Amino acid sequence: MPGMNTTTTEFRFEDSDTERLDLMSALEFDTLPFGIIRLDTEGRVLAYNRAESLYSGLKQQHVIGRDWFRDIAPCTNTAKFFGKFKEGVAKDMIDTTFDYVFTRFSEPTVRVHLLKAPGEDLWVLIKRV
Repeated sequence: MPGMNTTTTEFRFEDSDTERLDLMSALEFDTLPFGIIRLDTEGRVLAYNRAESLYSGLKQQHVIGRDWFRDIAPCTNTAKFFGKFKEGVAKDMIDTTFDYVFTRFSEPTVRVHLLKAPGEDLWVLIKRV
């Protein structure tokens, strides 16, 4: 349909297009079918979509501005998760996917996709596997 914005339907978990994420409206961001979190290079939550809020049980307004690794999800302060985050910040780029279990829930395993383009914030995409 001409003039229709299809960003949401075209963006998949496997995508590595941070520019498209940056351009999404709040509604598009909230309608993605998987969890997505935007972090600054210090690990503070800048955006937290509806799917992740529903999965975690944490309200969006409760997490915005807080430290993801210390305050929101301390179980991610591990070499496997936080280590990859720090590596991406140091290299100013990351595009990696790994499976993870949030100890708060103990199951199910989720797939995490960390994305960072040069000079931008870091994106954390989370979906159940």
